[in-house]
Amino acid sequence: MGQGLRTCTCPAPASAGAEGGSHRIASKASGPELDVKAAGFVVAGSGSGDNWAPPSAALARSCSSTLALRLDGGAGTSWLASRGCAVRLVWSSATDPSDLKTPPVVLPDVLPLPARVVQVAAGESHALLLVLDPAPRVYSIGANDHGQLGIGDTRPRRDSVRAWEVKALDTLSLIGSVACGGNVSLAVSQRGDVWSWGRAEPSGALGLGDLPVACVPTPTSVGQLRRKVHAVQAATTGWTSFVLTHLGGVMSWGGGLCGVHGHGHQEDEPTAKAIRELSGVAVVQIALGPLHALALSSSGEVFAWGRVTGAFGPEVQLQLTPKHVDALHGIRIVQVAAGCEHNLALSATGEVYGWGAHSSGAFGCMPVLRDPSQMYAMVHLVDLQLGRVKEVGCGTCHSLFWATSIADSDQAQGNQREASTLWICGQGVPATEHPARQLTAKGGLAGKLARGLLPKVGVPLKLTRVDVKRVLEMFAAP
Repeated sequence: MGQGLRTCTCPAPASAGAEGGSHRIASKASGPELDVKAAGFVVAGSGSGDNWAPPSAALARSCSSTLALRLDGGAGTSWLASRGCAVRLVWSSATDPSDLKTPPVVLPDVLPLPARVVQVAAGESHALLLVLDPAPRVYSIGANDHGQLGIGDTRPRRDSVRAWEVKALDTLSLIGSVACGGNVSLAVSQRGDVWSWGRAEPSGALGLGDLPVACVPTPTSVGQLRRKVHAVQAATTGWTSFVLTHLGGVMSWGGGLCGVHGHGHQEDEPTAKAIRELSGVAVVQIALGPLHALALSSSGEVFAWGRVTGAFGPEVQLQLTPKHVDALHGIRIVQVAAGCEHNLALSATGEVYGWGAHSSGAFGCMPVLRDPSQMYAMVHLVDLQLGRVKEVGCGTCHSLFWATSIADSDQAQGNQREASTLWICGQGVPATEHPARQLTAKGGLAGKLARGLLPKVGVPLKLTRVDVKRVLEMFAAP
């Protein structure tokens, strides 16, 4: 599994004394090594993991039901489930070759589906839609180069306006949630079973063992989890995958670049393992960027690991195991979201906190920085002025906010009726390969991993309101 994959093998400082403590990106097989210590990484400890214990039944009682999210974003699309409909927002290119200084345009669309949409999940360039009819069914739309739509083939369907039913997941499967990342798709049943399909990455993100094929175009049961854990949520970067159990535990497998799987090292993990540093924590949500992860506990605490930007300092840090985000201490967080290099956390009072890359405009406003050249913002309260935010979502370089506010007309008449509104900001970008795949190119990613993953793009879209009600009316059948 993962033979020949180069991984960032930065050991903990305590074990970095040999030969001057140089940290390198090395290949499991023979190949060139790239020094990343000189590129500016701050390397966090790996943790011993000796204090691990399996989650107790008490955690199940304290662990609330997982979040049924209505917002999500990919590279160049944003998604919203509203009033039983799937609303897709397609971003125009963020490149500005003529230097016109014009922001991108977002074009809305409503997908014709025969049932009520209850959840959306976006990958790099495809999406899954969970509907109730009245039994749950799964639809997919977008790119299908690697069979990620789950319809049994790899025929191109990137520009299709049609959503395809994933018939292998029939109504008897009782799907409870879906997840996408990169070119991989996951589904979790209400019985706790997990299915995966899409690109068969060498890291083993599908969880199906060492496969002799390039892709799996049909949902396939992840046998290593069956009858061993009761999963309630799944998440994937397309290179590394996670499941959240009904006891609040987190298990992960697949690629270990930058320690994103949370097991204290950076080798690939072919089989699912519990993340020991989260033992004793009742986790209710997992959110992923390409090379970092966030976990939210039932008590409202946030943990981060992997290639972390802004959570623990202004520099890029390699955090090999989950670490509590102390800057959010005392604030009860109810939802987290992760983009490529930016992150959002929603508090119980409807306030939004953000950290990470700000150049794409994903925070809606310029955060206060100690140094104007600082690439990554520290944890801060995002000044949105949108009223009470009820849900947040992240695309690669953009953000979505579902907020409620009292309409001006109602306020003038003394009414207190709240209206829900979608707001978006940032940039849409072209779909790209996962950073781990780019390591096979000459020169690797050593400098880029330390300097930043975001592509050079043009002017970001400022915080903009999307009139979802009007969009639904426009696309309603006459």
